[in-house]
Parts: sequence; C-alpha cells; structure tokens
Amino acid sequence: MSTPVTKQEVYMRAQQLQERIRAWRRDIHRHPELTFTEHRTASLVNATLTDLGVETETEVAKTGVVGYIRGGDGPVVGLRADMDALPITEINGTPFDSENPGVMHACGHDSHTAMLLGAATILKELADQGRLPGTVRLLFQPSEEAQDEEGKSGGMRMVEEGALDGVDAVFGVHVDPTHDVGYVATRSGPMMAAADRFELVIHGSGGHAARPQAAVDPIALSGVVIGAIQQVVSRRLDPLEPGVITIGAIHGGQANNVIPDSVTMAGTIRSFSPESRALLQTELRKACGVVEAMGGRFDLTIYSGYPPEVNSPEAVETFQAAATEILGSDHVVESEQIMGAEDFSYMAQAAPGCFVRLGVHDPAWGDHYYMVHRADFRIDEDALPIGSAVLAAAAIEWMESRR
Repeated sequence: MSTPVTKQEVYMRAQQLQERIRAWRRDIHRHPELTFTEHRTASLVNATLTDLGVETETEVAKTGVVGYIRGGDGPVVGLRADMDALPITEINGTPFDSENPGVMHACGHDSHTAMLLGAATILKELADQGRLPGTVRLLFQPSEEAQDEEGKSGGMRMVEEGALDGVDAVFGVHVDPTHDVGYVATRSGPMMAAADRFELVIHGSGGHAARPQAAVDPIALSGVVIGAIQQVVSRRLDPLEPGVITIGAIHGGQANNVIPDSVTMAGTIRSFSPESRALLQTELRKACGVVEAMGGRFDLTIYSGYPPEVNSPEAVETFQAAATEILGSDHVVESEQIMGAEDFSYMAQAAPGCFVRLGVHDPAWGDHYYMVHRADFRIDEDALPIGSAVLAAAAIEWMESRR
C-alpha cells in the first residue's frame, strides 16, 4: 500500500522547488507576450512538462498547453494558469525586467504559470510513486486579458475545445497584492463580476457655436445623458445588489467655435447576477433615451463580456481544507467580492470551480501596495512556492475525499 500524501509534505516539496519556480517566473517575466501570441511561453511550458514526463497537448485554444498527469482511477482535477501579458512599459528596474518594449507581466500571469509548473512537478513525482489518487489536467491557457477578433478569450476557447471535458473540479490562483504573503482568500458563490462594455453615440445637428438655437448640441445632450446614467445604479438597482456603470471615454468636437454633429462615449457595466446584469443593460438604454426628448437620437451597442466568476461551495470547502493544513486557519480568509472580471468564470461554469487570491505583498513594504495593471507592479517571490503547494494540495484533497 502506498504511503498517504500529507499536505505538509506537499508544502515542503514546494519550498524545495522555490528557486526553480522563481527561475521560471523570471524567465517568463523577461519575455512577456500579448494575447494569443504566447508562443515562447507555451514552448517553455511544453518543454518543461515534457522533461517531467508529462503528456502534453499543444496549440489548444490557439496557443495554450494542456498537460495530463495520470495517477489512480479517482477524479479528474483541473488546475489552471493564464500566460498572457499586458501592453504596459515596465519601470521596475530589476535584472529581469521585460525585454519586450511596451509589454509587461503586470498582472502576475508569469507567476501563475511558474506556480502551476511547480505544482505539476510535485504531482508528477507523486504519480510516479503511485501516490496520486486520480488524474490532474494542467490548463495553461492563453489570453485572459483580451479577446480575439471573434470576441473569444483563452478560457472560453479552452472550454469550447473540450479541455474541461470530464473534469470533476477546477482550481485557479491569482496573485493579490492587497494580501500579505502567507495568506489566501476565496469565497463561495459570486466572487468576481460580469464585465460588459458599451459604446454610445449621441447624434445632434452641428452648427456655429454662436448660434446654438440653430443646432441640437450633442455635447450638451451628453451632460444630460451622463447624469441619467449615474441614476441607474443609485435609483434603479436594488441597493443590496452590487453594480457599476462607468463611462471611461468621451469624445466630441474639434474646435471651440463649432457645435459637432455627434459625441461618442464608451464604458463598462459590472454585475454579479444575471438579473442585475439584464437590469443594468435595460436601464442604461432607457437612460440614454433622454436625448430623444431634447431633439437628439442615440445609438447604443452593448457587448457581452465575461460572466460572473461563481465559486462552487464544494470546491471552496475542499480548497480551504487543503490550504488550512498548510497555512493554518487564520491565514485562509474569506475574499471580498471584486468588481474585476476573470475568464476563469467559463471554466467554473464547465466544472465545480474555486478561484483563489494569493497574497503577494511583502509586509516590509508597509502601506505601499504594488497593484496589478501598473508599470511598477511587483510581487514578493516567497509567495511562489505557496501558490504551487495550495494548487497541488487542493487537487489531492478533492481526489482523496471523492475516490
């Protein structure tokens, strides 16, 4: 009979792998790649897994890699990492700063990929020892940050192409600079928001700025529309339901003495439930209708984005049990709901899922937080083996509790 796997054993092995995980992360960080162009990163992942003896499938969802670690006849557990970077110029000044001008791993996907490689190393060793109760499917997905010309992200394409078929549960980790190293946070139910975007064109009729009575001023109309839109969340949405409508861009006019024919706006809609999502879209359209009462007209286009990321209670309970054995119950905390969006949501629709926030803030930094999507984003790399350990431990916990 094989020796049972303890979570502390998993954590100790992850600590032993820290320098290797760090090297993977820094290599990927130096060579960031944008959405659906992650060829070098995918090659590194595939070569590393192949060296471990892991069976792989490449070019999944265009540039993704799926690995298969086969153990006993227990459940199949998916572990996910995203690989793409952002169009940001790095300003950190480290020896491993981005060498790709204008592109940076400013959201931690380099860390996610490295941590999953660390987890894969641990799990493959256990499988080779006959101590892995089930099968692990490694999901290295491209393009979480953006979508292709068909409006599809890497997570959506992976699900469509069958990468989640037969998976009994799926776990993913995202770095979180608001939590100290040594802490993880998650929650049951909706954790991250749906993210839809809209484009609005307000049409008036142009004219001379000195003769406003002979025109229908779309700039003036836009002020009325903005006020009406701001009433949607505060007066149309249940106060106990979270929601956001933000106008992020507005363009109109080119000269100080000319009333333009139109004004364009663009913004985002965030919500946590299908009902709130539908209501916000409907009420946004109604709010735009105020321009018609003032002689203008409008064109509103709403583009559906990622759905809410909803965690399975069973998967969350499994993760929390595994992480508690490693970090202690006081370091496994409940995550707040986050208005950011994540395409892990598609995977969590395909199988019971748990998305986790991993603390990467160095307490020595005090109240200075290096936030994601910024040119100075950074992490405390002591978090890397913790991420590898909790991913591997969650997979083992799910297998052991359900075989």
